[in-house]
Parts: sequence; C-alpha cells; structure tokens
Amino acid sequence: MPTTTSPANPPSGGELAAFVAAVDTGSVQGAADSLQLTQSAATKRIQSLERRLGGRLLERGRFGARPTDLGRLIYLPAKQALAQLESVNQAAAAAHADASLTLRLSASHTIGEFLLPDWLSQFRAERPDVHPQLEIVNSRGVLDAIRDGRSEIGFVEGLDELDGLESLTVARDELVVVVATGHRWARRKSIAARELPSQTYLSRETASGTRAVATAALSAAGVELTPTLEAASAESLKRALVAGGFTLMSRLAISAEQRAGTLAGIPIRDLDLGRELRAVRRRRPAATAAARSFWRWLTQHTTQNTAPAAT
Repeated sequence: MPTTTSPANPPSGGELAAFVAAVDTGSVQGAADSLQLTQSAATKRIQSLERRLGGRLLERGRFGARPTDLGRLIYLPAKQALAQLESVNQAAAAAHADASLTLRLSASHTIGEFLLPDWLSQFRAERPDVHPQLEIVNSRGVLDAIRDGRSEIGFVEGLDELDGLESLTVARDELVVVVATGHRWARRKSIAARELPSQTYLSRETASGTRAVATAALSAAGVELTPTLEAASAESLKRALVAGGFTLMSRLAISAEQRAGTLAGIPIRDLDLGRELRAVRRRRPAATAAARSFWRWLTQHTTQNTAPAAT
C-alpha cells in the first residue's frame, strides 16, 4: 500500500477521530457509536487514513480491533493532532464570544466628550461584560464609520442625511454664543444675530455637525460669518477665546467653564439654535448582542424619542 500523504494532503480530522475512537473503544462499531456514525462510515474513514499513510492501522478479529505496529506508532500523534484541532475550534469560539461583547462606537465631539462617558458608565454598571471601544470624530466621520461597518452605533449632531440608517433621538441641545468672561458681551442676557459679524468669529472645522447647524440657522436669518480660526475640537476653541472673539458652541460643552466663571454662554434671541442629538445604526447586517443591548439601553434611558431615518 503506497504512502500518499503529503503536507498538501494531510489526514483529515474525521479520519483521525475514527481511528483513535476505534483504538479507544476496541472496535470499529464502538468508534461509530462514539462519533454518531454508521459502522460503514467509520470503516471508510479508517480505510481512507490507511491509504494516506500507506499501511494497515488496525487488526480485526474476534477480539475486536487493535492497532498494528503502524497504528501504535501514530496513535499518540493522532490524539495530539485532534487536541490541536479542538483548540482551533475553541479559539474561534472565544474570538466570536469576544467580538459579540465588543461594542464599537463612534461619536461626534459634543456627545462623545460630554454625554457618552456618563451613559457608558451607567450601561456598564448593568453589563460589565461588554467592552466599549469609542472613537470621537466629527459627524461626517461618524456616518462614514457606520456605513463602512467600522462602528456599530454612532452619535451625530449635524444635519447630514441618514439614508438607510435607523436613528434615535437621545438628547436635545442648544447652541449659544460663547465668549470669555472678560468679553464685553459676557454679561448680556441675549444677542441679536445681526450683531455677530461685528466680532471675531472662531469656528469648528467645516465637517463639524455643530458648525453645520449654526451655519444653516444663520444663513436662514441672512447672516454670514467668516471664521478667522477653524479648530478640530471644542477644547481648542475654548482656549482660543482667551484672546478675544466668540464661537458658537453647545451649552453642554461649556457647563464646567460656566460654573468656574471662565466662559459665558449667551443665547441668540432671534434665532432657533436648538438641535437633536441622535444615535444611528445600520439596519443590516444584524447587530451584535452587545450593540443590541446598548441600543435598548439608550431607548430606555435617554430622551426616548425615535426619529425616522431620512428616505
């Protein structure tokens, strides 16, 4: 019987399992029973392994089945190979379990910095087995991550279209004029939109959801502002205000500075700068268990007002 096995044509796990089970049980029928096969199927697997290895592996008689010299030689390596194959299955199962408990999130700056940390802390008090992975980008970057499948749940604050996405309103917010407390507007109760071009304007980058909402509202009121500084984060804008000028920012983003007395937030009296902050997710493919669990938590614990996806 010629040897036919090679690195490119190794014994299969089914063949090795049938042989090892036959040795362990002392019969081919015993191997078939333990593997939930017919005796014919178990025999075919053992014969296939014998052809691969170029020799008979079992002697059969009234005593049942016992290994030949070749069979005794390969028995231990065969058991070890089966153990390694099982470790592959276990590693894959562990990877799937770990993936199902990893929660991939993307959030725009206001939500990601001022709301989501507290939400995640409360959620993990209920589900400590879930491991959130959060990236903070602008609203356009959030939608790209959701549509590309890099994140499962996103949080946006802009005016971008949500074609094909499911959305949930998780909070409501207002943009206000923000200045340092030394600015001449700092003690004002409100400001008219037409006054804004008289002062230096500092803004978030073009793709920012905050900037998109502010620009759309100002444009509707006939006011256009040209920023002298564009920054990619709220913190950068706050520091820049020390030198003068104003920005338009969420009240959420300046709550700590208002309490500390370093920044002032002033509403624009003739402009509606309220906005909805939304969670978004794809409809397909189906979300992981962790993502489904967090979406349910958001539905129960936040504003609880679903917004239909744009069509």
